[in-house]
Amino acid sequence: MVPAGGVFNFNEAIGSISPENGFKEALVISEGRTVMGVGGGVCQVSTTAFRALYQAGLPILERNQHAYRVRWYDPIVGYDAAVYQPYLNLRAANDTPGPIVVRTSFTRSSLTVQLYGLPDGRKVTVSKPVILARTPHPPPQYIVDPSLRPGQIKQVDWAVDGFRTRITRTILWPDGRVSTDVLNSNFRPWRAVYLVGPQTPIPGDAVASRNP
Repeated sequence: MVPAGGVFNFNEAIGSISPENGFKEALVISEGRTVMGVGGGVCQVSTTAFRALYQAGLPILERNQHAYRVRWYDPIVGYDAAVYQPYLNLRAANDTPGPIVVRTSFTRSSLTVQLYGLPDGRKVTVSKPVILARTPHPPPQYIVDPSLRPGQIKQVDWAVDGFRTRITRTILWPDGRVSTDVLNSNFRPWRAVYLVGPQTPIPGDAVASRNP
């Protein structure tokens, strides 16, 4: 429950992301790679919460994009919210006349975030994303991993182009005022990464390195 004039703080709401609190390992973005880490998948929850908060017309105090375009948040490009404790958070202000209850429900295949509060007559429209620029992804990287068999190849990261996007939110207030704000995202181009066993042929246009 977020009181009137209060702030919804995602990281405070979910608590410490740790094995002790029941969080499991899944894919996370860390130090320029997609790797396994505790709390992987939490950003699916923060992104769903962000969309509910944004579509309700609440002021967004902190929102961070992902390093690259994560395809399972498509087809709305640039409508995501990354969290990474303690550095990245999602925060929104409650500027409505009363408290807001943030309630979640889930099934095996879906997550829903609902907001309950006192309506103040605002009407919110969120535009489709506009692609401002697109940057091709770099060539793949092949890393020799002695733990693999000769000739064996294992993909551990996936290529995606870079994008600059913009989403516009328009709020119509009961007194006739219209306010707008924009949500800008700048996703980095991301290369595919493969681990390869010794003596595996490397394509000529690829980047080759050795796993330390």
